[in-house]
Amino acid sequence: MKLNIHKKVLILVLGAGLVTFLILGLFSYYGRGVVRRDMVAMSIELGEESATYADDLLVKHLKQTLGELAEAKAQYVDREMSISREDAQIIADAMTEIMSHPDDYLPKTLPDPRTDPVKQGEPYKIYAPNIRDNITPEIQRELELAANIKDIMKDALKTYLGYSATIFVGGEKGWYICARLVPDENGYTDLNATLHFSHERVYEFDPRKRPWYIAAKRKNAPVISELYRTIEVKGKKSYDQIGSAAPFYDAAGNLIGVAGVDASNIDVYNFINMANMFKGGINFVMNEYGEVIFSSQTKGVLAVGEADDLRDTYLARTAERMANGEQDVVPIKLNGDKYYLAFAPMPVTGWSFGMLVSENEVLRATAGTGAYFLQQVANLQKKMRQEYSYVNNLAVIIPVVLLIILVLMSTNLSRRFVKPIRELSDGVREIASGNLDKKLEIHTGDEIEHLATCFNAMTDDLKAQMSNLTKVTAEKERIATELDVAKDIQSGMLPKDFPTRKDFELLATMKPAKAVGGDFYDFYFLDETHLAITVADVSGKGIPAALFMVIAKTVLNNFATSSYKQNGLAPVVAAANEQLCATNEAMMFVTAFVGVLDLETGEFTFVNAGHNPPVVYHAATNHCDFLDVKKNFVLGPMDGIPFIEQKINLERGDLLFLYTDGVTEALNVKEEEYLPDRLIAFMNSTDCTKDLENLLRNVRGDLAKHVGEAEQSDDITMFALRFNGGDKT
Repeated sequence: MKLNIHKKVLILVLGAGLVTFLILGLFSYYGRGVVRRDMVAMSIELGEESATYADDLLVKHLKQTLGELAEAKAQYVDREMSISREDAQIIADAMTEIMSHPDDYLPKTLPDPRTDPVKQGEPYKIYAPNIRDNITPEIQRELELAANIKDIMKDALKTYLGYSATIFVGGEKGWYICARLVPDENGYTDLNATLHFSHERVYEFDPRKRPWYIAAKRKNAPVISELYRTIEVKGKKSYDQIGSAAPFYDAAGNLIGVAGVDASNIDVYNFINMANMFKGGINFVMNEYGEVIFSSQTKGVLAVGEADDLRDTYLARTAERMANGEQDVVPIKLNGDKYYLAFAPMPVTGWSFGMLVSENEVLRATAGTGAYFLQQVANLQKKMRQEYSYVNNLAVIIPVVLLIILVLMSTNLSRRFVKPIRELSDGVREIASGNLDKKLEIHTGDEIEHLATCFNAMTDDLKAQMSNLTKVTAEKERIATELDVAKDIQSGMLPKDFPTRKDFELLATMKPAKAVGGDFYDFYFLDETHLAITVADVSGKGIPAALFMVIAKTVLNNFATSSYKQNGLAPVVAAANEQLCATNEAMMFVTAFVGVLDLETGEFTFVNAGHNPPVVYHAATNHCDFLDVKKNFVLGPMDGIPFIEQKINLERGDLLFLYTDGVTEALNVKEEEYLPDRLIAFMNSTDCTKDLENLLRNVRGDLAKHVGEAEQSDDITMFALRFNGGDKT
């Protein structure tokens, strides 16, 4: 038997009440027995397990804190190495700029530590042993040019004040430019102190054999070098250095040398040993080869230089995970003692940071938490016993009261709920039958009333949309018909019957961006031996541009056929400009290239009125160039302007390719233009001796390859004219 909504709501409410009453009754009955029987046992077990859980949870949080601290230190050291690499790249970029533009810089000199005193932080020069006694003029000039980097090096070195640091530039020919900071015992740098170098080490130094030079040259990119020993300085202890290097080049892209920045690993040591949470903690950094390159230990397997590869020691499994860039906190044994090892990757350098903390130190932090938690559980048990009796009484009384209320209210609520739904259903059925004037009158103050209001608004919108749709459809059909007619008229005005002759070949195409456009081309004979051609581009697109195109084409044709022989081409263009200006209230303009070819001599006379320069193909050299044109002002916006006439001689087989800016300014989906450079490169890569139809097809193909899925942004016109000379037939 099918039930209506009223009965379904009534059954649902009553059923929910009865089920609730039964569940609460059973829960109350079962709960009293279970609580009495198990209260003591549960409280003891809960206290013990909670204490254990509290200890485990605290250890877990401490391990998480260790992992986060290891990750933070790893990020800091990694960031410092990244900054060093960026500084090396900046010096390399500056050297590339200097070496690529030698004419923009004057030669400069640098002190030589063999003979000259060198101040702290002052750049100096060194020669490799194999060239020191045979310095060629070429090497000398290159070093004097490279010396222009010294001011940049001095400024860059200021960011390392208080640290032991070096900025250097080494050349492929063996020269070396270096500026150094060596802090005193208090960590300060005296920029006025004079450094005295060990001549023996200076004589032996060849930058090309240094690890940083070899690594940057081999990778051909910025690198972070391995540890290496610095040049010793009298009175100062030499330190292992670590830093970054980057190659630099000349204008042709040839490697000239390597620039770099390094700093004493003592500075890194000072950081990784700071802020230890636990007494006796051990910090170290391992590279991708398993070598310890920084460590707070001075002996043992984790000390620098003690193990060639940690992956070959009893820490092999963990070291392998560190080398693979993993992050974790794991228990390990070191020298018989238990430790927690927290490690995190350093993405920039490819290294891994490790931090060891004794297990005893971690467990000491959890001491007392278990006893405290047991006491709190005992207090909670006492409170639960006091509340139990009260809660048990409520568990019996509340379901009974709720059931009575539900029985009394369910019938009334179900009737009130169903009534507006029925009214809404009847009204919607009438609207669906086609009566859009029907209005629903429902005032329940809830979602049903809102739904009725929406249905009323929908009927009003449907009536308005149906009326507007009829008008819009008719208007669109009228505009489409007019555009089709305009397109046919414009297409009909462009000549399609291209002459077939032996003394010249001619072919042109025009594709508007919209239904109609502003580009046009034209050709006609002024007499038996003179062929006039025109390619032009009206500002804007659409119907206004098409109308102005018709006027411009007609005016140029009329003046050319009537006055070229008497006055020449420049006066013809000037007269056409005057005519266009006289009626150009919309201030439109047109760029145009107008030319006349003498079919007997090959002389080509032309005037360029603000148009793109054509491409000319020289058959004798099989090479394309842009025609050297003088840009006159565009036609239309300003009268009284003179125009310059130019001439060239075309040889047999030479070709002119004319186009509008819809070709060179065609945009792809990335808003990148096709550009004249790509056009001339393609013209030189294709076979310009083919028939003109194939030539234009090839150009359109390369243009389509550039544009891809992008919409055509402007009218595209192409015009090709080949001079063959000789017989006309």
